[in-house]
Amino acid sequence: MIRGTANKIRYLSILTILASAIMITPATAAGGALKVDITRYEPYPAEIGKYVDIWVNVKNMGGGTAEDVTIELMPKYPFTLDSSSNARQNKGSIGTESSAMYEYRLFVADDAKPGTHEITIRYQDDEGTTWSERDFEIKVGTDTLDSRGTLKLEAIKTDPEVFIPGDEGTVTITLTNTASQYSVTINGKDYDTNAQLNEVELIGSNGIVVTTDSYHDMGVLGPDDSIEISYNVHVSDDAADGTEHLNLALTGSSHTYNAKWNIPVRVESAGIKIIPSKPLKLACDGGKIEFDVANTHSSMFTSVSIEPQVEGITFTPTEYFIGTMDPDELFTIDFDCEVTGNPSDAADLHLYAEYRNGNNQHERAINNRVIEIEPLVPAGNYSTVMIGAALLLVVVVGAGVYHRKRRKN
Repeated sequence: MIRGTANKIRYLSILTILASAIMITPATAAGGALKVDITRYEPYPAEIGKYVDIWVNVKNMGGGTAEDVTIELMPKYPFTLDSSSNARQNKGSIGTESSAMYEYRLFVADDAKPGTHEITIRYQDDEGTTWSERDFEIKVGTDTLDSRGTLKLEAIKTDPEVFIPGDEGTVTITLTNTASQYSVTINGKDYDTNAQLNEVELIGSNGIVVTTDSYHDMGVLGPDDSIEISYNVHVSDDAADGTEHLNLALTGSSHTYNAKWNIPVRVESAGIKIIPSKPLKLACDGGKIEFDVANTHSSMFTSVSIEPQVEGITFTPTEYFIGTMDPDELFTIDFDCEVTGNPSDAADLHLYAEYRNGNNQHERAINNRVIEIEPLVPAGNYSTVMIGAALLLVVVVGAGVYHRKRRKN
C-alpha cells in the first residue's frame, strides 16, 4: 500500500516537471524562432510627463513560416499605454527571414525619475502556443543619461549659393555623429555613443531673418549617422555686401555638450552687366547692334534674358534669351534693327535684364545708352545737288575750252 502510494507520488512529480518544462518553452516558428527587438523610440530619451513612440521589430529567424504572430506590450511604471486595447497586436504570418513592425505609444508618468526603466514584451507564434517574454530598457530624462556621442558640423549649403539683398532661400546644415562604435568604456564604465538632438535652432543676424522655427525632439543619431536640417531665410533689402554670420544652437541631452556653430552666409548686390561690344550706330533705315552680357555675381544665374527698347526702332529678336550663366561668364548677343519711325540723329536706348538667383526673380534696367542714327537725306535735296554738280562741271569744262582757245589765238 505504501509502495503504491509512493509510486503515485513519484508519477505526479514527473508530470509536474514536464508541465513546467512545457510552460517555459519559448515561442518558435516552424524550424526556428522569433526575434523581437525595439528598433528605436522617439523622443530619445523619453521625456517625463510626455508621450514616447516605440517601434518593435519581430523577425522570423526559423526555417518556416510563423503562421499567426501576436505580440503584447506589458508596460511597467512609469509607463502606461495610450489605450489598453492597443496592448496586443497581430499582423498574421511572417515568412522565414522576414520581419513585421509594430508601433506603440506610451505615456511617461509626471513623477517619473530620470534614468533607465523597463518594459516587457511577450510574443507567440500561433494562437494557443506558449508566450515568450523579453524585457527592454527605455531611458527617461533630459540631462542625466550616460551617453558619449559627439556631433560634428559636417557641411553648410545655401540655396542660392550667394544671396542678393531681398532674396529668400534655404540654409541646409549636415550634422554627423563622429563615433565609430556603439559603446565606449571610460574609467571601467560602459557608455553608449548615441548622440541626442533635443533642440536645433538657427539664429539670424542683423541682415538675415530665419523664418523656420527651431526643431524639437529630433531623436538620436547612432555612430557615423548624419542628418540634414534645412531652414528658410530672408535677406533684408538693405543688407550690406559681405558675409552675414548666423548661429546654429544645439541643445543635446545626456553628457553630449550643448554646442553653437558659426554659419557664414554670403551677400552680394552685383548682378548682370551689359556692355556694347560695337559702337551703337545705325543707318537711317536700320542695321545691327551688339552687346557683351556678363554675370558679375558670385552665384550662377538662370533664365537670363535681355530686352532692348527704343521708340521708333523694332528689334529682332524682341528679347534675347541666354539661359544659365555661371559667375564671370561673358555672352555676346546681337539684334537686327529696323527704323520704323522718324527718329532724330540719336535715340535713347533702354535695356532690361531679367534673371533668377535661386528662386528669386530679379530685373535690372540700364537707361543711359544712346543709339546714333545717320540722318535721312530728303529726295528733293538729292536732285538739286545733282543738278548743281552738273552745272559746275559745264562751267569748268567751258572755262578750259575758252582758255585753250585764247592761248591758240
